[in-house]
Formats: sequence, C-alpha cells, structure tokens
Amino acid sequence: MKKFLSSIAVFIIASGFVFAQSAAVNVIKKALECDTVDESIAYLEKHVIPVEDTCSIRVLYAFTGCIQEQSGLYSDASKSFAKAAGVKVSQEAINSFKLTKEATPQEKIVYNMLKKTPSVLVLDAVRCCLNCGEAKTALSYLNSNIRNSKDAKIQAKIKLYEVWAQLCNDPTDDQIDSTAFFIKGYLSMPEMESVRPSLLFTLWYVTDDDDAAQKIKSQYPKSPEAGVVTGKASLMPTPFWFFVPRKGNAIAKAQNEQAKNITVAKNSNVEVAKKDSADKKSGAASDSKEEKIKRQQVGLFGKKENADSLVSRLKAKGFKAYIEEEVRPSGNKYFIVIVDENEQGNMGLQLKTAGFDCYPIF
Repeated sequence: MKKFLSSIAVFIIASGFVFAQSAAVNVIKKALECDTVDESIAYLEKHVIPVEDTCSIRVLYAFTGCIQEQSGLYSDASKSFAKAAGVKVSQEAINSFKLTKEATPQEKIVYNMLKKTPSVLVLDAVRCCLNCGEAKTALSYLNSNIRNSKDAKIQAKIKLYEVWAQLCNDPTDDQIDSTAFFIKGYLSMPEMESVRPSLLFTLWYVTDDDDAAQKIKSQYPKSPEAGVVTGKASLMPTPFWFFVPRKGNAIAKAQNEQAKNITVAKNSNVEVAKKDSADKKSGAASDSKEEKIKRQQVGLFGKKENADSLVSRLKAKGFKAYIEEEVRPSGNKYFIVIVDENEQGNMGLQLKTAGFDCYPIF
C-alpha cells in the first residue's frame, strides 16, 4: 500500500510531464504506423500544433527533424530542429522521465529526443543547413544564444561549423588558404580536441595536406576519418561534401574510383537541381522525385572480419544484414554491409534509432 501511495504521489508531482510524455508517445506511435515516410512527416506536422504541453512539442519537432534529415529533406529538417530548440522546457520535467527496461520503441524515441539540449538542437539545425548549402542561415543560427553555452564541446562544434559554413560559401583560393590558416590555429587549441579529427580531415580534404593525413592515421587510427584517408572506407555521399571546394586531390589518392564518383555525383546534383527548378516552373513532375531507396549501406570495410562483426551486431538487434564484395580498379577488395529497405521506407530511421549510421542507396 505504501508503494502504491508513493506512486500516486510521484504521479501527482510529475503529472504535467506524465501527460506530456503520453502525448508525444501516442503521436509518434501513430506516425510510425503510417505507410510511408512522407505520411509520417505529414502526420507529425499536423499533430504537433494541437499538443499543449511544451515537452511534447519539443520532442515532436525534434523527431520530425530526425525523419526529415534521414529522408534528405535538409532544409525542412533545419527548420524543425530550430523550432524544437526554441521550445522552453524545464530541466525538472526532463529529468522526471525515466526509461525502463520494458520501454516501447516510441518511449525510447521520446527519451532520446529529450536528451537533446537546445544547443544540440541548434547544432542539428546548422548541420542540416550546411547539408543543403544554406551557409548564411547556418551562420545566423550559430550567432544566436548558443554562443553563451558553457559546454566546451558545443563551443568546439560552433567553431568547426563556422569553418564549414565558410567553405560552403563559394570561397576563392585565397579564402580557402585563409580558412586553412584558421583550421591550423584551432588544431593547436586544447579545447578543440573533441573536433580535432574533423578539423584534420577538413584540412586534408580541402588542401590535400599530407601532414594532416598522417596525423589522422597516427593519432586517430580507428576513427571514420582515418578510414577514408587510408582508403578503407568511403566518404558518406552527403550533399555537404559536394559543396566544399578542393584545391588538392586528396580523395583520389586514397580511393581512385571514389574521387570519380564524388565528381560525377556533384555534377549530377547540379543538373537535377536545375531540372527540378524548371519542372516546378512548368508544373511538371521531376523524375528524380520518383527514385526510391532500395537499400541502406551501414558500413564499408577492407577486412571481412570487421564486416562480419558489424553484421553480427546488426543481426543481434533484429536487422537482416548481409555483405556484398566490391573490387575497385585499384585492385582493392571491399566488403559492404547492407540492409534492405522495408515497405514503410523507414529502415534508415530504425537503424539510426538502434545506434547504427547508414546512408541510402537508390
């Protein structure tokens, strides 16, 4: 009986958040039951406004942003993350939510969204802006209250994203040299350690700096950056890297064919963007919009045992993963870990929710 009364007391104290939690959980549950990703996004956008409690509003905006980002809707995602960051929620309400072993998938999503602080959500918005080439909007977000954050890692990310925004803004060779100078300065600062691999990678990618490549390989040998530098992994084909200019040919040295693919993808994206724009003016539908995601690539490895290890971890989480082999013109063999897309089109979201990075294959 005492336990029962204690439960009632806790419920009364935190009743506002209990209802908030339920509202977000219920909306997310129904959104995940939609047939397509587009329908899920539409459902979330429709039902976030009627919700009265701020906790649920932040969660729903943040989750909408996650789905939009996974779907490549970077501009929409940046707006959703920015809206989530602007919703004030008390820390007491956030701390009152405890995740149990019996938690449902939607409750886990709510928990993960609540862990995102306003500063993290602003950085999410900035990342999405950079991914769609909206450098000016990214800089405007970075010049907000996020600069008052006392978190050293947040401040390091701000400086890193500022560098990336400058590189996205169609810089001249002199401006690239100036940005490289700033990167080298940041690399000497202890407070930038959390983003040091990213800074070294950017310096190598943009200027073909061999010293930066060597430091990545020697100081961060197990990092994703080292995998790309050594040619053991492919650079994720996110739009951001298509916007960043390069003075050198670093990728080509690491992965001969990969560099060609990136160049082709960049040119293709420009052509598709022009075609979409023309189609919109004429009212015609673009063929590129009809492309559907067929598979999700979760990893690329030079050693089969590493691919096998990832497949085992994926299968342990319930994913039907398998390996495909690919031999590059250089003669190197790579092992690609694949998970097929599902009928709902949300396999990428499921993988990311389970803690696996991935990108879609059309």
